[in-house]
Amino acid sequence: MKIRKLLCILASVAMISSLSACGCTVDDPADVNGTGTTTTPVTTTMETTTNADTSVIGSEDKTERTTERTPEETSERTTDRMDDSRVTDEAAYASSYIDITKVCWGLGKEKNEKNQPIDAIKAEEKYKLYNAEFLSEDKTIRLTFDEGYENGYTAEILDILKEKDVKALFFVTYDYCKNSPDLVQRMIDEGHTVGNHSYTHPSFPDCSESEIIDEVMVLHDYVAEQFGYEMTYFRFPKGEFSENALKTVKSLGYTSVFWSFAYNDWDTGNQPDKAEALQKIKDSTHSGIYLLHAVSETNTAILGEIIDYWKTEGYTVTA
Repeated sequence: MKIRKLLCILASVAMISSLSACGCTVDDPADVNGTGTTTTPVTTTMETTTNADTSVIGSEDKTERTTERTPEETSERTTDRMDDSRVTDEAAYASSYIDITKVCWGLGKEKNEKNQPIDAIKAEEKYKLYNAEFLSEDKTIRLTFDEGYENGYTAEILDILKEKDVKALFFVTYDYCKNSPDLVQRMIDEGHTVGNHSYTHPSFPDCSESEIIDEVMVLHDYVAEQFGYEMTYFRFPKGEFSENALKTVKSLGYTSVFWSFAYNDWDTGNQPDKAEALQKIKDSTHSGIYLLHAVSETNTAILGEIIDYWKTEGYTVTA
């Protein structure tokens, strides 16, 4: 009898180990140009997921978090219930993983009938439990700018936004705040939203949990002290994240804002043609989150016309 029970236990362990290694794969964003796929982890609870491989840059090492058993749970195990208890314990162990795989956010070309990228729709559903946003409300365009450094265009961008009576969301780094405090103060004074783009702009999946907390909170505290402003929106540097990083950022009281439109506007030495860029943005118009880089001469030149076009199409442009 004891031998048979032992064989049952071993079989149960093997079965659970096999199940915990399985995943459901779907096409998902990998980079700005829409290349590559990611793998959807199997959701086991609202807060934890099993590990699953994805298309990533860098290390694919995984970590695991185990749930300790209480003395009461241990004492309840009897010989007669030994097999069932072992299966339950193994299932709990499998569900205690949280995925630290690096995901490089980007968009493919497939869109729905509302011109919204399918990848953004999938991501909105998949990561919403971590307060991650990829789209906006119907007939609303959220206009966001990334501010890693100042290239002489932000003041003009603010002038255009003021003229068009539009508010935007500016994601700033520590260096930007330190070197361009007058512009940050103007953003705040003119009713725009200032978001956290991290202290040193690292790839968050490559950081330890304590480093992630420092990257967010050192800048948060600096902006609070210097400008009297509390930031609540975060954008991952380079769009590189993991489920673990999302969860940590959420625990700090932040909403992570991604995008449903971006294009190659960040290279100051190779700016896109203004007419082509304007047409590209018009053709992509949808209820979503637009990422523009404020270092772009092209973006500055066409911003007013973009806003006018969106408004004539019945969209509300906001932060």
